[in-house]
Amino acid sequence: MTTEWTVVAAAEQFTLDGRNAGELTFTVSNPGVAPDTVVFDVAPGEGTQRSWFTVTEPQRVVPGQGSVSFLVRLAVPPGTPPRRYDMTGFAYSANTAPEESSRSSGRVTYEVHAVPPPKRTPWRWIAAAAAALVLVVSAVVVFLVTREEEPPPELRVVTIEAETLVAGARVDSPSGSAATVAVQQNCCEVTWSQDAQLFFMGRAVNDRVTVTVDLPAEATWRFSAVRTTSFDYANTVFLIDGRQVGDPFIGFTPKVQITDWVDVGRIRLGPGAHQITLVAIGKTQSTNRYFAGIDALRFTEVTPDGL
Repeated sequence: MTTEWTVVAAAEQFTLDGRNAGELTFTVSNPGVAPDTVVFDVAPGEGTQRSWFTVTEPQRVVPGQGSVSFLVRLAVPPGTPPRRYDMTGFAYSANTAPEESSRSSGRVTYEVHAVPPPKRTPWRWIAAAAAALVLVVSAVVVFLVTREEEPPPELRVVTIEAETLVAGARVDSPSGSAATVAVQQNCCEVTWSQDAQLFFMGRAVNDRVTVTVDLPAEATWRFSAVRTTSFDYANTVFLIDGRQVGDPFIGFTPKVQITDWVDVGRIRLGPGAHQITLVAIGKTQSTNRYFAGIDALRFTEVTPDGL
């Protein structure tokens, strides 16, 4: 019997950085009762090449009624004409021809921006630049020796109790499942900070909950979270303003546990409101639940030398 795979992207587009590179998670689900080995690959759109994409562990065993996630990294080569491109992810059973069992995700787009070529320094200026550098270094040394010690700049830290965001949260379920979100008080022999957590009760792959967080200034922020894991918790990813940040988080543990602060990733964000989305992308256990829990969120400003 052919497995009727389902393939879902965590977002509708890659968000590329200044080097036209980005990453996105795709989830492949096996709706059947028997395990099967899936192969995941990328179909590049018009004007693109397969070599632009890298798939982490492209072949895996998927348990019956289970799912796995694949991280796809995209690196657009320099000189690519700036415009919108697209791709799709597809999956097929390893023991069949691709055309017999292949299933595809929806179309995923990405916007390639023009990258200016590096400026070449004429050789005749190198000697002059070297002499000037010697003078600058000497001046800096004198300054460092003679200056008074100044305290380091204070970095901004924004910490949010996740349960305080539930009232304004939005739940989306593309499959039409009855996903919900609620404030959960201490239970199951664990104690959350402020005695509560944001409890997301997803019911299917791609169910998601979005909350709004305000930041005080434009900066590069290190985004981290305190998470909960349990026997019926899903694998999830975070999106910030529609852009995936960090790798998938494995939600399963045999009993309810609370993590320490988990460093999700770094992202440049401006002041004001930002949308933080938690997406259920799969699970590693046999359950019809795609639950997740967040105790707290934190944005820590990163100094230029800490990038």
